[in-house]
Amino acid sequence: MTAVAPNSTEKYGDPLPPYPYSWYAVAFSHELKPGKVLTRRFLDDEIVLFRTASGALSAVEPYCPHLGAHIGRRGWVDGESVVCPFHQFKFAPSGRCVSTPDGEPPRGAALRTLPVRNHLGMIMVYHGPPGQEPSFELELPESDPDWHPISTKKLHFHTHPQEVNENGLDHLHFATIHKFRNFVVPKPMETDGPRLHTEYGGTKPIPIIGGIRFHFNSVLIGLGFSLVEIVIQGGWTVRQMVLPTPVAPREVDIYIGISPKKKARNRLLRKLIAPVERLMGWIVLQVVSYEVQRDQLIWDDKVYLEHPKLTAADRPIGKYRHWVRQFYP
Repeated sequence: MTAVAPNSTEKYGDPLPPYPYSWYAVAFSHELKPGKVLTRRFLDDEIVLFRTASGALSAVEPYCPHLGAHIGRRGWVDGESVVCPFHQFKFAPSGRCVSTPDGEPPRGAALRTLPVRNHLGMIMVYHGPPGQEPSFELELPESDPDWHPISTKKLHFHTHPQEVNENGLDHLHFATIHKFRNFVVPKPMETDGPRLHTEYGGTKPIPIIGGIRFHFNSVLIGLGFSLVEIVIQGGWTVRQMVLPTPVAPREVDIYIGISPKKKARNRLLRKLIAPVERLMGWIVLQVVSYEVQRDQLIWDDKVYLEHPKLTAADRPIGKYRHWVRQFYP
């Protein structure tokens, strides 16, 4: 697209792609204890999340099919059902209406559900074609005993999931924005269906001590879930999740989770050094949040270019743009 004068009624850049079909974070697991109901922004609307007394998860549309009350506003969990606050219709995790104060539910009364999973401390919901099963799974456990529970933070930015994840393939910006030195890419990015693997490293300048070496090994699954194992100079290893969830055409909530690896094998030693490891996780969380907000300074003002003029060093971005096509209608 040809650039136009600033006072023109036309705009710079190209339209952003639609919402990609992917798994997206909508809550941290600790926010959704049994008996809890949450309302979250999701795409152009809201969804309601609830967990029954036995721990069953559900993600449903917000409005009761009876007379349209919002289930997430003043609704509650009763045993294995969520209760509408208006006429107390009860709905199972499947979305089916299971009872009303008058007895038999109306024929066809049900809430539309979305696929929902709990992975590594994140509640993930799938966006895809209506009525179809997810085209891929994350294939990750609910938790991992070799890693501490995640430290969490949630941010809100003016951008798109595709651009957030593109950052990991934009090797030049690690030097210009994040000030890494001696940046290396030990092997090129690899793709495997909905998964994209990358590996890179560099030295982050630190006052007084000079710098700390970081090595990153990451997997991106769809456009809503990335898991990065970071080996930090000195022998520390942490997991990083920076998960963008679209909540409007150019707005995302970014869920950040950081989990340090448990170094000790001995149970007593693990207990003794656990506070130090958790402190390390909290420090890394602050650093990651700060660095992501440095990217925000660019995201807030940039435009999306469907056909950017890439340099030779930008080849991973071109390959990434080709890979992401599978997640769009």
